[in-house]
Amino acid sequence: MDAILLRLLLVAGLLAVVLAAGWLYRRRDGRVRSDDGARLGGHHLDAVGLDLSDGAAGAVLLGSPTCSPCDSVKRVLGDIEVERQGFRWVYADAADHLGLADEHKVMRVPTLFMVAADGRIMARTSGVPRHDDLRRVLDGGGGLDTAA
Repeated sequence: MDAILLRLLLVAGLLAVVLAAGWLYRRRDGRVRSDDGARLGGHHLDAVGLDLSDGAAGAVLLGSPTCSPCDSVKRVLGDIEVERQGFRWVYADAADHLGLADEHKVMRVPTLFMVAADGRIMARTSGVPRHDDLRRVLDGGGGLDTAA
C-alpha cells in the first residue's frame, strides 16, 4: 500500500475516533442522572456547610475557581433557590474536598449533587444542567437517566 494512502487512512481513522469521543462527551454534558442510591455522609455535608436538618432538599456544587461553567450552574441553582422555599445549595472547591470527590468518583467540574434531606443523592450531573431537569428532580425524579 502506498505510504501516502496509509497515512491518509490513519488520519481519517484518528479523526473518526476524536469525533466519536466528542459526541459522547457532549451527549453526557449536563445530563441529570441517577446515582443509584448513593449518599453524601453527614461528615461531607458538614464539611461543605450544607444544613438539611429542616427536611428540605439541597445541592452541593463541586467546582474550581477557574471553572466558567460553574458560574452558569450557580445561576441555575440561584434561580431554583428563589423558586423553591427551603431549597438551599452550597459551592465547594473540589480541591478542598478531595475525600468527597474521590468517594463519589468526581472526574471533572462542575459536578452537582442534588441531595435529599436524609443525605441520599437524588441526582448528579457533570456540566451545566437545564433548569427543567433540576425542577423535575425536586418534584420527584421523573425522567432521570439511569446510566452513570
